[in-house]
Amino acid sequence: MIKPKRRHILMLCLLIACLLALACTKKADPQANANQAANQTANQAASNPNSQIDGILQRYQAALGGQEAIERIVSYHGKGTFSTSVSPLTGSYEVWGKDPDKTLSIITFAQSIEIKKGYDGTTRWVQTPTGAVIDANQNEMAEVERDADIYRVGKIRALYETMRMQPKARLHGHDVYVIEGIPVRGPSDKLFFDEKDGLLLRWDMVRKNPKRGNVFVKVHLDDYREVDGVKVPFKIRFAFESFDLTLTMDELKHNVAIDDSLFKKPGT
Repeated sequence: MIKPKRRHILMLCLLIACLLALACTKKADPQANANQAANQTANQAASNPNSQIDGILQRYQAALGGQEAIERIVSYHGKGTFSTSVSPLTGSYEVWGKDPDKTLSIITFAQSIEIKKGYDGTTRWVQTPTGAVIDANQNEMAEVERDADIYRVGKIRALYETMRMQPKARLHGHDVYVIEGIPVRGPSDKLFFDEKDGLLLRWDMVRKNPKRGNVFVKVHLDDYREVDGVKVPFKIRFAFESFDLTLTMDELKHNVAIDDSLFKKPGT
């Protein structure tokens, strides 16, 4: 029997692995010649915070590869490993995704403990280490899966009621622009964009947990690599209040052939 604390960590790993996979293929809104235009906007509009924020977000889209390259990606398959700061246990994960909105994540510990989580576009499900299959609670998972939209430039603004510039900062040797995102309810998020290359380096977020109140986490994005013309963070570290969790992508393939049956709830 899996102890409650371990069960919590297992599910958390699974959800975050799914988040990472979704991040690889979300589409962005159109912006022709975004890199050049965004640089000009940022330089010329320092006195106009809204225009400056638009410029930073447009430059981020361009830094990822631009709309055309992103839209060419309609499916993916990734493999990687994960580790935590609270346990010597490590493991592997494997993720698949296919437009529109189909996902499957499998996370495996060294002891061959395996959890699967899928979404076939209609039904969300989880298969536990015992083999039992349960319907996923939409309320518990909606915010985590919505967070994948942070990589969709056209959706970043939609996550917040307002956005405003904060003073520039230094982050691990990088000068960064800091944007505060203020939702309709709850604490604000902060996004840190590299001033030099425009990439998102960190995302400080607060999410509600029905049992524990607000959960604070700093998401560090690192080791961006270009795959099929799109840059993807191959290392993501989630710094929670009491522990860190690190995901490392080892292999990522885009536009692979995937049968829809892969995402179906087992037994259906």
